[in-house]
Amino acid sequence: MTITTAGTGVTDIEFHYDLGNEFYALWLDETLAYTAAMWTGIPGDEPDGTALLRAQRAKLDHHLDLVGAERGGGARLLDVGCGWGAMLSHAVQEDRAASATGLTISRAQHAYLDALALPGVEARLESWEDHRPERPYDAVVAMGSFEHFATAGMSRAERLGVYARYFERCHGWLRPGGRMSLQTIAYDGAADGGGPVGSFVGSDIFPGARLPRLSEIAAAVDPYFSVVVLHASAEDYACTLKAWSARLLRARAEAERLVGPEGYRRYRLYLRACEVTFLRGAATLYRIGLRRRDEPLRLPV
Repeated sequence: MTITTAGTGVTDIEFHYDLGNEFYALWLDETLAYTAAMWTGIPGDEPDGTALLRAQRAKLDHHLDLVGAERGGGARLLDVGCGWGAMLSHAVQEDRAASATGLTISRAQHAYLDALALPGVEARLESWEDHRPERPYDAVVAMGSFEHFATAGMSRAERLGVYARYFERCHGWLRPGGRMSLQTIAYDGAADGGGPVGSFVGSDIFPGARLPRLSEIAAAVDPYFSVVVLHASAEDYACTLKAWSARLLRARAEAERLVGPEGYRRYRLYLRACEVTFLRGAATLYRIGLRRRDEPLRLPV
């Protein structure tokens, strides 16, 4: 099975996501959601043991709202970069999708989902470039995968080419009138990933990945989708990282057993450094709701 991708390669993905399911389970919530939660309405003094789970479920419901996946509607859902299946299981169990397909290029995540054997859920060890569905989907969700589609060595034109191919592919996957949601980290106050934090994350945590800018997303998506909702919330990611960091700190002994003292130190530094990155506005989080255009626009070059 081909699982290559134009951006971050399989080896780079395995470097991060295949570190071990047990390790991530120590500090993520019980859904194993590994993207920013939605903290609106969550009291600041609520323990992260309950607050993080509630905030993650709120995020999942928000994306299902963006794509119009109503309860009992029988939607066919695709999750691009499905991780450990938080969206897949939530959508099917809450009857907001009749079936949910997830794409991942992480062997550890795929094995985890295969073992769960969730009714109505199909996990595929496959990149978005290789996905060929038998029939159209009603909705496409992508949370935290878009950041891996381009690499640090690409020019702006090359990045735009990858992003445009992705949205073209999503357009082809969806039925007429279908909707899509996108959640991605993006550069905001920083021009690129330079500096000590960016260098550390790029070399020790997410090798090869390169964040987009909003202008790049807008240019690539415009021929294929109209933007219905655009929301930025760096605070949501900062709050999520703070909760993950606290949970990892409490689980230090077990974390060091699983990944060693150096692995634990590296991830604690990563979570704290990224929290500061969002707090100072160098990066932000976008949640974007999109509606499929009936026909792609032919825009002037």
